[in-house]
Amino acid sequence: MTHHPFSLDIRPHTFIRHRDCPPGLLDTLTLWRAHPEQRPPFLQLLITDAEPRTSRLWADRFRAQAERLVVLGIGGSSLGGNMLVSTLAGPGNGVTFFENICPEQLAALYEQDWQTTRLLAVSKSGETPETLAQLLTVLPVLEAHVGRAALADHLAVITENPASALGAIAATLGVPIIPHAAVGGRFSVLSVTGLLPAAFAGIDIDALVAGARSMAERCLLPDPVANPALRHALAQAAMAEAGRNMSVLLTYGSRLETIATWFRQLWAESLGKIDPQGRKQGLTPVEARGVVDQHSQLQLYLDGPEDKQFTLLFDPMLAGMGRAIDAGPFAALPAIAPLAGRSVGELFTAEYLGTRDALLNRGAPLREFRLSCRDPFALGELLLLLEMETALVAACLGVTPFDQPAVEDGKKRTRSRLEASTPGTLLKE
Repeated sequence: MTHHPFSLDIRPHTFIRHRDCPPGLLDTLTLWRAHPEQRPPFLQLLITDAEPRTSRLWADRFRAQAERLVVLGIGGSSLGGNMLVSTLAGPGNGVTFFENICPEQLAALYEQDWQTTRLLAVSKSGETPETLAQLLTVLPVLEAHVGRAALADHLAVITENPASALGAIAATLGVPIIPHAAVGGRFSVLSVTGLLPAAFAGIDIDALVAGARSMAERCLLPDPVANPALRHALAQAAMAEAGRNMSVLLTYGSRLETIATWFRQLWAESLGKIDPQGRKQGLTPVEARGVVDQHSQLQLYLDGPEDKQFTLLFDPMLAGMGRAIDAGPFAALPAIAPLAGRSVGELFTAEYLGTRDALLNRGAPLREFRLSCRDPFALGELLLLLEMETALVAACLGVTPFDQPAVEDGKKRTRSRLEASTPGTLLKE
């Protein structure tokens, strides 16, 4: 098999427990491979260059006017873009995401240099209350700094529904509406939702999409041996059926951490469903950070309940980074001797390998992915692989991965709380 020179390094290790494919799944993959128009929306994003082209157009327009981009959104409207920017561009990339509506966190939103900042509000439905609240609280601040006539030069929105509340705000203010692709938010990372902020941050989004396309070709093969997504999906479903229904994603590299945060939504919201027989299904995603969580969670992983399966994510470039440990006169001390002359990156790598070996020694089901956080092609491969695995595990569980009915229930109850109270009285029960 031919790989890109910086392609994703997949090491299955003990991720090998298989189960039979659900009836018709191989036929479905064959259909998707032969007929791209029948593929799920997240795969259809890769058929044309429409999303990268639109993303570059708007990113270039924003960049010509501003030094910084502020993105308002929550869930799939924010997690994917934030992950791309954090992983591939690193700190100081000029893009800031406001996701939560915690008042203490939002305070920083109102303190921007609006003359050199552009604002992007993202909501697939256009009705997301958190995003609308963010926008409606910052609009008076923005208008006070740039004037109402200039709002259209400083603000844009992304939504699938121009007739929504967000669309109505944009239309009233004369603000441009960028179309959201017909894909669910948590599967939208390779649409304008994720690619526009990434392009603004200077990321090579063409390489990112090329990596995803390369992996998609492999993941559409109706063969569990040649198809990594199918092989790993069958293994994960089998392990879940055997009681290992917690999926730990342990990241080694600070710029890889938001991959776990993005994956958490993808995995939980897609798989946590009630199947047609009325059974509650799902695998619980767990975020963990190396090496910090070796000192908080590893004891549980090694000697606790055998209900977990592990994915380790490591950036091999870190092995050669960091300052040398100058042991000096302390080199003979037993605790320091193994460190002498090593770089901090070497110690980081040794801890990664030691943790992996300890888990394998306990018989834990484990796989590892190695990729550079500076390699958009490899990240594109990984993201598509994880999206495809999610869809295939859902098929094994007998659930639909593209809806979230329980979340809608929570949204309705939130709205009922607001409608049944007056401002300032919510906690006076």
